[in-house]
Amino acid sequence: MLLRDAGAGRSGGGARSRWIAPLAALVCVATAALIFADVSRSLVVALTAAAAALVAVGALCVRYLTPTVAVSVFGMSLGCAALMSVFAVTSGFENELTLRLSQVNGHVLLTKYGLDFREYEEIADRWVDDERVRAASPFAYAMAALVPVADPDAGEDAEQISDRQPVVIVSKALDPARAGAMQGLLRVTSSGTLDALRPADVRHRPGIALGKQLARRLGVGVGDHVRMVIPAALGNPDEPPKPPRHAVFEVLDTLDAGVTDIDNNFALVHLTAGQALFFKKRRVTGIEFELDDPDDAEDVAEDIRQSLDKSLYRASTWRQHSASTVAGLRQIKGAVGLVLGLLELVAGSALVASLLLLVRRKRVEIASLVALGADARAIFWVFEGVGLVAGALGALTGVALGGFFCLLLALYRYPLSGDVYPIDHLPVLLGPWDVLLPAVAAVLICGLVSGPVALVAARLPVLEGLRR
Repeated sequence: MLLRDAGAGRSGGGARSRWIAPLAALVCVATAALIFADVSRSLVVALTAAAAALVAVGALCVRYLTPTVAVSVFGMSLGCAALMSVFAVTSGFENELTLRLSQVNGHVLLTKYGLDFREYEEIADRWVDDERVRAASPFAYAMAALVPVADPDAGEDAEQISDRQPVVIVSKALDPARAGAMQGLLRVTSSGTLDALRPADVRHRPGIALGKQLARRLGVGVGDHVRMVIPAALGNPDEPPKPPRHAVFEVLDTLDAGVTDIDNNFALVHLTAGQALFFKKRRVTGIEFELDDPDDAEDVAEDIRQSLDKSLYRASTWRQHSASTVAGLRQIKGAVGLVLGLLELVAGSALVASLLLLVRRKRVEIASLVALGADARAIFWVFEGVGLVAGALGALTGVALGGFFCLLLALYRYPLSGDVYPIDHLPVLLGPWDVLLPAVAAVLICGLVSGPVALVAARLPVLEGLRR
């Protein structure tokens, strides 16, 4: 009852139209992409491939299914594919943000209430021996301003460079000897090492690693120099204001985390240089721990809390740091999924019309079966089964279509504006639930909307059905 009649649509004109329509659609999509958008060739290829997949699914539906059922199955496929794509993108955002932030900040963060965290080496040495801990790295944070300066030996460029505006950043100081074991942090640096974080000595200025976009904003590269300025601490208003502290650093490396906040506003320096500039004391902001298994973060954090005075120390995990971001993404995922789920409801309403036409067309056969002794329950399940099969076909083709769309998104790596989004490209992560939920929803919707039509078929009067 779902399939097209064997002789339908086999004429030469029908066959030609089935080929001309897909080709015309592909040509229109490619032409529009080239004319109306300033896009690269790879995007044109991706759009053309997506359009080809849509046309292929539509052509198959029209070729093998009755026209009304083909519309329902194609609509269900489109809704299922759209839901899969949205779920994959939102899951990709969630995964990329948490992963990249944990690369820079570790999986467990230990801080101390107050400003006297001086026993950091003892605590780091104790916990680095834990088999779950890969690295324990003390760090110091400070807000600072960076401005490019000329090398003292290049006096003719000093006036030109000093005219540039300072950039406010977040500066983080690390000990390369301890942080060098943090594999996530090493992947962020362009050189793959922390050699750029050198301390100051009599022959060299201290080294600094800048986010790649930050270096571009400052107009500096490896080998250039920048001045870091720390605002004066707030003190007694009756005392005369103190001048801000500052120091000159040599740019020795760049950071490429793929996260806008890090690439645009982040810098790394050596721990001793940071302590001298930030605090003028030998203390830190906290200790970050990188684990072999990120899922052990909560257990390790709890063990750290138990080993220290809870009134003085606070241990948090990477999931807690990104909890608000993840919650926001999941709300967006639910809202967009609800809106796009209306596509499946529309396809379900089209299926109702298709089944009603089918009941009208098959009323003689239905009445004949009832007259021969067929049970009304059997008639009901025949048409209910037709709806479920249509939903299953829509779900299967939708899963295939959605998987193809996600593959195109993953291969193309659609770039995102750093001024708007926290990640530089559109991430894709397709999990099992991202596939199952749209597919199951498609089958359930088709099963629910088929029920009333199946009841109409089961209650069709025999005499009315047999009357020509």
